[in-house]
Amino acid sequence: MHTIAINHNPPMTRYLVETTDVFRDDPVTIVDVGARWGFNPEWEVFGKHLHIYCFEPDEEECRRLNASAATNVKYVPCALGRTEGEATLYETKLSASSGLYKTNMSYFARLLNRDNGITVGERTIKLQTLVGALQQFGVRNIDFIKLDVEGAELDVLMGGEPYLQDGLLLGILSEVRFQEEINGCPAYWQLDEYVRRFGFRLYSLQFTHQSRRALPYPGLADYRTPEGQRFFAYTTHGQIMDGDALYFRDLMIPANQCRRATVTPAQLLKLAAFLEIYCLNDCAAELILAHQRQLQDKTDCHALLELLTPEAGGKKVSYDDYLKRYFDQQGGVFTSPGDVRNGGSTEMRRIYSAVRRRVGRLSRRLTGFFRGSGQS
Repeated sequence: MHTIAINHNPPMTRYLVETTDVFRDDPVTIVDVGARWGFNPEWEVFGKHLHIYCFEPDEEECRRLNASAATNVKYVPCALGRTEGEATLYETKLSASSGLYKTNMSYFARLLNRDNGITVGERTIKLQTLVGALQQFGVRNIDFIKLDVEGAELDVLMGGEPYLQDGLLLGILSEVRFQEEINGCPAYWQLDEYVRRFGFRLYSLQFTHQSRRALPYPGLADYRTPEGQRFFAYTTHGQIMDGDALYFRDLMIPANQCRRATVTPAQLLKLAAFLEIYCLNDCAAELILAHQRQLQDKTDCHALLELLTPEAGGKKVSYDDYLKRYFDQQGGVFTSPGDVRNGGSTEMRRIYSAVRRRVGRLSRRLTGFFRGSGQS
């Protein structure tokens, strides 16, 4: 996975887990498809109220991970697809790039990271659908699914369509491909079109750049395998190749009207927690405010809003004070340009630079206009 924003210390979610029993009878259930090297650490905040089912076709990797896994985490040596049956697994030089779609080297060889996708072996494996694989564990409902299977993400979702249809799945985090020439897999727009049918909407989209070998840009990191071997990957510039898309079920839109009418308090709070974890506090606050009546017997909604409220001017403020400051005609809440220049997030630096360029262009145009019209 790539660079979706994550809050590794979400205070509202910790409050729900540690001071309420809202998830006691309805624990958070997550499916991780493509779980090499382990599941995403941001989910650990759910603690004892969490069940994770991880699918990874590499049997040795699953044995290694299961050896140290907690009792609420299962690594299953199984490949998932659109239908059950046999398929070819293409093993690549960089093991993390192995998958069900074979790299098109006539295209991929142009890129800096070409060696990662070289096919070094092929073997026939058995595919299961997500529905079939989870039945063996008695899993009827899931709350969140992460997909990182080298182009087969849409296939896995289609093999688990009942989980999307029944309205209980809350969120999807999926790796996506923007260029179908990489390995012939479905492109991002096809996955987006599919999940939108079931009421999911895009909340965050991050992408990476990959350079041509002819003149590669600097790498974003010194990429190494767990064994310490160097490999090439993402660069500061270059063509967009892949990324991550984060979807949630937006209960406020007409497409989810029926689902909203039957949603439980536990499901609402699960959704709010996932929104906070993925740095969407505004969406979590909206959800809580819109469902206060349903939630009031389970938790203190005001306390949740207070925990979601960010700092203003470097100081912790109340929810009401934050809104008052934000909409004050003589004030406001802003990211300090100085903070951005001196090490703010990459995204904020990018936004600040873009705004500064646009303001500069506008200023030059206005100056030219006034000079041309004879005004000072």
